[in-house]
Amino acid sequence: MYDLLFLIICLFVVLILIYFGIGFNVKNISPNEVKTKLSDFKLSKKIGIIDVRTKKEYDLGHIENSICMPLSDLNDNIDNIKSFNFDEIYTICLSGSRSAQAVNILKKNKIKATNIRGGMISWKSS
Repeated sequence: MYDLLFLIICLFVVLILIYFGIGFNVKNISPNEVKTKLSDFKLSKKIGIIDVRTKKEYDLGHIENSICMPLSDLNDNIDNIKSFNFDEIYTICLSGSRSAQAVNILKKNKIKATNIRGGMISWKSS
């Protein structure tokens, strides 16, 4: 009986860690919505796309005018990000997990950002 209760509690804790660690609790946007915003010349907003993949991954293919800022360097570049004065910030990685973590880091530093759902995998297929 206690073994089953212990197992259920452990499973619950793991699910909570996954929920907050992976970033299901962040605001997401589809690649198509971002593409629409980028192509809408009437939209007079300064949009920033921060690619949090490694430089090597970024060099294999990236969104035009995006900023390569690996997740491991993000905390050290908060002031730099603020200096861009973007109206909207979107984060992207390969699949959406690291960029969701980036949104949480930016949020903790009072920077509003949105995760591009599915990352570059979804971007390329949309």
